[in-house]
Amino acid sequence: MKPFLSKLITAIILFIAFSYSSFGQTTEKKITSRTYGWFSYFNTLQLSSKWSITTDFSERFFFDNGNQFQNFYRSMANVNLGQNWVAGAGFAYVRSRTFDPASTSTLAVPELRPYQEFSYRQKLTKVSFSHRYRIEERFIHKTANGELTEGYNFNFRFRYQFAFDYNLYKSKDNSRILNLRSADEVMFNAGKSIVNNPFDQNRFTVGLNYQPVKNLNVQLDYMYIFQQRSTAGLYNHGDVVRLQVFQRIDLHKK
Repeated sequence: MKPFLSKLITAIILFIAFSYSSFGQTTEKKITSRTYGWFSYFNTLQLSSKWSITTDFSERFFFDNGNQFQNFYRSMANVNLGQNWVAGAGFAYVRSRTFDPASTSTLAVPELRPYQEFSYRQKLTKVSFSHRYRIEERFIHKTANGELTEGYNFNFRFRYQFAFDYNLYKSKDNSRILNLRSADEVMFNAGKSIVNNPFDQNRFTVGLNYQPVKNLNVQLDYMYIFQQRSTAGLYNHGDVVRLQVFQRIDLHKK
């Protein structure tokens, strides 16, 4: 995919997402704010110069009461398309609990989430930029009266993420690296069940990514999340402390 086409797709996605976001601001807002922690481990198995498999596990807890918000399992096959483009397809299993701090419910709602993505990376001397375009097919378990019922609700979610990395330190042998990293991601929903929240959420992150040894990275950052709920006028705001560990295992001979 040419850089011009990448920029065009990005511009269209941003225009649509921010249009939905602005539309939602015309109604009176009721915002629920909470702070929570997000701990994740990512493992990439490099099968060849072209193919790899990435698997990650995530636990997310509220700081105010220690209760679990989500647990997350995901795996994706990646293929290097050349010219800094990578395509991937995967599947995620998610269990989510209520964001409402006043609720006493312990119900965890399962979600089945196939997804597909393209990513593009631009690298300069000390700076690199990345663009990620992702489509998710979300099957969220139906609930009634605080219990799971038969069947799933379905909708699409479209995501675009722009990330920026700036190198702060690099050892002479490139084994130890410290980067400043910032990213912004917009998401919006589509489907018959989507009425009040075509704009889903925006996530902004800033933090540090440290590579202590080759093929191992530790990332600590702050994430600001603003999400529109399915009920008109209701929004969630999250302040997230996020710790992520990335490990790459090379299984192919160069």
